[in-house]
Amino acid sequence: MSRTIHGRRNRTIDRASKILGRVLVTCAVIFLLAPALFIALLSFSNDRRVSFPPQSWGLDRYIAVFTSGKWGAPTLMSLEIGAWVAFGSLLVALPLVFALKRSVMPGRGLLEATAIAPLVIPISAYAVGLYAVFAQLDLLGEKFGIILAHTVHALPMVVIVLSTSLDQIRPDLELSAMTMGANRLKAWTSITLRLLVPAIAAAMLFGFISSFDEAVFITFLGGVGLVTLPKYIFDSVQYGVDPAITAMATILMITTAGIMLLGSALRKDIK
Repeated sequence: MSRTIHGRRNRTIDRASKILGRVLVTCAVIFLLAPALFIALLSFSNDRRVSFPPQSWGLDRYIAVFTSGKWGAPTLMSLEIGAWVAFGSLLVALPLVFALKRSVMPGRGLLEATAIAPLVIPISAYAVGLYAVFAQLDLLGEKFGIILAHTVHALPMVVIVLSTSLDQIRPDLELSAMTMGANRLKAWTSITLRLLVPAIAAAMLFGFISSFDEAVFITFLGGVGLVTLPKYIFDSVQYGVDPAITAMATILMITTAGIMLLGSALRKDIK
């Protein structure tokens, strides 16, 4: 009898836990998606001001984004910096990952922790520290300084993507090539790198997105001469809300989500 009661109690607790878990997940999804859906809805308003609910509907805000001439320069600046960051972070991360995963060098754990450290350091505190360093190096307001800061910020994500992908490539393939006469470099370039190409593309995409969406470093280090798209959006909201911001924010969300999905799909190709 007691076992039956105990079993029913456990089943009741399990059902309640499942229901509570589903409710919490649903609330979390709503909390994350509601602002994005709200902005996307407002982007189709033709009102002169940002207000809810919209009184008229249309594509005026999207037309303003592409015809006003105000959004082009910040967008191109973000694209340029993002491209340099994608290549720069890959040039640093790729040999680093091979050193971590395909060598017996001492201090690999410390080196990996150092590479991933920017991921756990609060970005505002990191930006303040970089401001002091860049002020000494005369890099404040310089495009190279922003590229350098974004590259350091994107490096952990690129390292993680490449590292997890390289773990899935068996070293036996390289050893087989070396037993047939290839040296280690030849084995890496002809086998490992070719299998790693989808992960390399995914890592570059994640590095690009990390830079393209970043607004803290450019605010601290960019000065008045460098204006990226996130900084332009932030300044527009701070000094006067341009209704076209809702359309640009929607375009950014869709573009970012598409690139992230593409990067995830490329990572799956290596499995």
